[in-house]
Amino acid sequence: MVNKKKNPLDGFFQNSLDFFQNFKGKIVAAEDIKRFDFSGLNVAIIGADQMTVTYLAQICNDAKLVKVFQITPHFLLPQTEKGIHKLLSHPLIIKNRRLFNNRIKALLAIRYLESQVQDNWLKRQLMPNSASEHKLFLKSDTYYSALQRENCKLITWPIVKITDQAIQSMDGTEHKVDVIISTY
Repeated sequence: MVNKKKNPLDGFFQNSLDFFQNFKGKIVAAEDIKRFDFSGLNVAIIGADQMTVTYLAQICNDAKLVKVFQITPHFLLPQTEKGIHKLLSHPLIIKNRRLFNNRIKALLAIRYLESQVQDNWLKRQLMPNSASEHKLFLKSDTYYSALQRENCKLITWPIVKITDQAIQSMDGTEHKVDVIISTY
């Protein structure tokens, strides 16, 4: 269930099997999100991948509270053609469509973030590093709106430990959770 291979993009997470050993709740692999009922539960999502980004809004619809633990923001592009078309309508993109590489995709992702998130502090927390060598591009039309819901919170503090019913972040806060969704 938990991979021993460390994700180079998430430097905060102590990725080992015994990191989860004290947790008494349910641990759900990201690929199993569709088959799990989150109704009324406090959910923690550790890391981000295509599944967690795609299904965050659906999880927020069912769960009591969702906390997304993420230190390294990823580049996010719209999933639908309509959203991408809106971004591609910029005159520079139209002129240089053949140069549509990671640099252009990164600029589009930043433009998409700026158009979707109004709160400056949240926008700053979600801003990916354009200079990063390891750019991970994910796609979703609903991720940013889900993160701005009342029952969803982005936690950018590193995880110190996982206890029997909570995740403790480096700022000293203990986040009570019933279910952990792991991308590892």
